[in-house]
Formats: sequence, structure tokens, C-alpha cells
Amino acid sequence: MPELWTDERVAALPSWSVIRTHLLLAPRLARTLAPVGLSPTQFGVLVQLDNTPGATSSELARACLMTPQSMSELLPGLEAAGYVHRAAAGRGRPAPVRLTGAGRDVLTRATPLVEDADRPEALGLQPDELATLTALLNRVAEQVSGP
Repeated sequence: MPELWTDERVAALPSWSVIRTHLLLAPRLARTLAPVGLSPTQFGVLVQLDNTPGATSSELARACLMTPQSMSELLPGLEAAGYVHRAAAGRGRPAPVRLTGAGRDVLTRATPLVEDADRPEALGLQPDELATLTALLNRVAEQVSGP
């Protein structure tokens, strides 16, 4: 009986290619961020706060593709590290989250590390290939994220 999945067929499956690449890049990003003491998820939250100051926990969860419960578990650690501050809000009102000076400092130290790891040559690509790959991945993410 012939094989159902050949190497060529597996390599041509976009979903598996993205998952496989994620499984390779995620630990690499964790090692990249280790010198500044951030996880990839923490880095992502700090990036989102820099991009959207005063976002609520729910807004951060959506932007980082996390559940609100997971974000609620992550934020206290960032607060304890002094990287974020959650303003007091009235009962039933969402509390804005802001980067602190220490949060901006760690993000400033982390950013060049991530940018260096994402250089085209570090990923085995030419600059135009990396731009195309990034644009295509963003387009796919937009398409599959739904309404």
C-alpha cells in the first residue's frame, strides 16, 4: 500500500509548516530573551502595552491571543517585577494597565535582542523574502482570526 503522506506532501501543508516553525522558533525566542529575564509571552504583553498604553487586561488578552484568565495570571508577575502598573478602577470597571519606567527599560533592552534574532540572515532569508514572509503570515493570521 502506498504511503498516504510523502515528505513532499507534508512539506506542502501550510498549517504544519507554520506549527513546525513555531515549535522551532519559540524556544529560540525564549533563549534570546533569557538575558533580560522575560518570556516570549511577557515580551509580547510589554510590546502591546508600549503600542497601546492603558489597555485593559481583556484588551491585552485579545491582542496577545490569550484567555482573560491567562492574562490575569501573567500580569501579577509583571507587576511584582515592577514592569507594569494597574490603575485602580471602580467596581465593575476595567483597570488600565501601563508600562512603568522599569518596564520600558526592560523592553528597551529586549527589543534589539529580538530584532537581532529576527534579522533575515539569522533566519536564512534575504531581506525581501523576510518582508514577504511576514506580510503573508500577517495576512493569514488576519484571515483565520475571524470576525
